[in-house]
Amino acid sequence: MSHSHTLSSRTLRAAMLALVVGVGAAGCDHLTDPAGPNLTDRFGDFNFVEPVAASQPTVDFAGGEDVAFSATFNKQAAWVLLITGQESGAVKRIEGFSNVLDATNATWNGGTTELPFFKDETVDVALFVPSEETDTLRTTVEVVSPRTYPGNVFADFEGGENISIGNFEFEFQNAGITAEFAPGQGDGYFVLRGTEPPSGGTRNFFVGLIDIRPDGNGLFPVPTTVPEDLYFNFLLRGYGTDYTIAVIQLIVDANGTGAYELDRDLAVPFGDIPVDFEGWRLFSKPVSEIGDGGITQEQAANIVGVRVVLISDNNAQPSTPLQVAFGIDYITFTSGGPLEL
Repeated sequence: MSHSHTLSSRTLRAAMLALVVGVGAAGCDHLTDPAGPNLTDRFGDFNFVEPVAASQPTVDFAGGEDVAFSATFNKQAAWVLLITGQESGAVKRIEGFSNVLDATNATWNGGTTELPFFKDETVDVALFVPSEETDTLRTTVEVVSPRTYPGNVFADFEGGENISIGNFEFEFQNAGITAEFAPGQGDGYFVLRGTEPPSGGTRNFFVGLIDIRPDGNGLFPVPTTVPEDLYFNFLLRGYGTDYTIAVIQLIVDANGTGAYELDRDLAVPFGDIPVDFEGWRLFSKPVSEIGDGGITQEQAANIVGVRVVLISDNNAQPSTPLQVAFGIDYITFTSGGPLEL
């Protein structure tokens, strides 16, 4: 009995020791434990293992292609992939936290994070890790054709638009289709610019306007007539000029002629937009929220124009008024949501 009891005790202690050693060994295996960070992730020096590379040297976004980027680090880290158009200045920013970049986390479909849109141009691709003191890795990709955005384009100012200029007391100055700065989309945009007369003259906060009509001067075919689903989108470029206000209006056929008629059709305002910023910004709104009560389904089917008005905030202007200006580009209608950059 005594010998048997001794063997059982030894066997039990050996089993417990093996269990403790086994648990301890498993707990110390940081290099293979997939549930937690390893020592390299916590304390190791950071290094690029494989440099950044593109899946293809050229990309045809309009043809449905996209491009993926790859790179490998020796540890997990927060990284930033910055894609910048050499001509447009457009910027796409992709961010992640991993030790590998591949198609699952670093694919670009031609979209932009910061306007303007990309063009058919060479783009610079820079990969850097903000938390590490290491060189930025770079490559380039040639965009053969830029991304085609969904929706119906009302005007993109690439030439051929049906534009008439309103006749106010104060004429535009150097207004019209231009590329003096990178356009929001394509190769041109329309700039409206002017100055009120100095103090003592007649003050009029209307500086000027343009009316844009669709091809054929008839109704514009919108992608849907459901007001809640039909979005009106446009890009505005600010020149950093204080006192600048943009008023954008939809012109709706009000007398059933099926065509634009000055002072006879209904102008529905998007709303006053102070343009005291610099660079391009996207403005979008469902037509059900435009105007006092929104545009009806019947009115959505009878859009015959877009009016763009430049206003000077003369109540705030100094005694010698300053010039006001803004640019407009890529006026579109989308269905189901705003224009996605």
